[in-house]
Amino acid sequence: MAEKQKRSKAHYVQNQKRQKTQARGRLGLNDLKSSTKGIIATANFLDYGCRREVFSLLDDFCGKEEKPVRKGNDDEVDEEIAKEIAELKATKKRFQIVNTTLNNMMFIAVNEESIDPCQLVHHILSTLREKKERKTRFTQRVLPVSHTCYASIEDIKKTALLMVKDQLHTKTPKTFGIYFKSRNNSSISRDEVIQNVATVATDDLTFAEFNKVHLDNPEYAIIINIVKTAVFMAVVKDFKLLSKYNIDELTKSYTPVVKEEKAADGDVVSTDNKVDDIVSEEKDDVVSEEKDDVV
Repeated sequence: MAEKQKRSKAHYVQNQKRQKTQARGRLGLNDLKSSTKGIIATANFLDYGCRREVFSLLDDFCGKEEKPVRKGNDDEVDEEIAKEIAELKATKKRFQIVNTTLNNMMFIAVNEESIDPCQLVHHILSTLREKKERKTRFTQRVLPVSHTCYASIEDIKKTALLMVKDQLHTKTPKTFGIYFKSRNNSSISRDEVIQNVATVATDDLTFAEFNKVHLDNPEYAIIINIVKTAVFMAVVKDFKLLSKYNIDELTKSYTPVVKEEKAADGDVVSTDNKVDDIVSEEKDDVVSEEKDDVV
């Protein structure tokens, strides 16, 4: 009888991390489905500041989720709290953080069907550009995700076919570019992904003729982000106009918008002071710049 092969220590470590993540109610990359949509946000160097800024933007443009007002005696309030907890367990949050285990990069899953990440991110960036406002300090790039798949060439081709069909399947010729970024994955080459996606987008049998790659200023940009074993994809417009969806580059010359909150003693305190206190404690104040590949 053949001996059972012993599992490596790394297997148990990863399994333990996954169980802890699920116990905290947070999703991991392995929990994502093909229908998962969301937003990728990258930070200059402070993850906490980036997360705070992105959720603030989502609240500004999508509205804050209303919290029920509790009235009545203590027993009635306790019943209402228990009911709310049960409802929260049964329903998903509108925006949910996915644990990528990477520094300076996070993925926010959008669980509400009525919210289109591509339209939402485009609206946010366009509005900031029109009003010349700067509402972020630690956020570098904000990218929408409309489709998710496993990191394999076959899955990428199938997903790309479904994704670009709505945008490029017209009688009007379209120009497009491909934005590619890979993190913690060496199993798929950049050239192989770009070649296969470009072939799908210019297929005369499926899409309009004369769809061509345009590097300078494409009408549409096909964004492909590979993170470990997950692939995040989307088709966006105004890619060059909105500084390749780099919110830091887009708004760096604009006037910062300072939000204020009332403290417990009634004094008005700037919310940026909270982040400043954290920044002063950071020892490694290094800004990591991303290098983009556009084809």
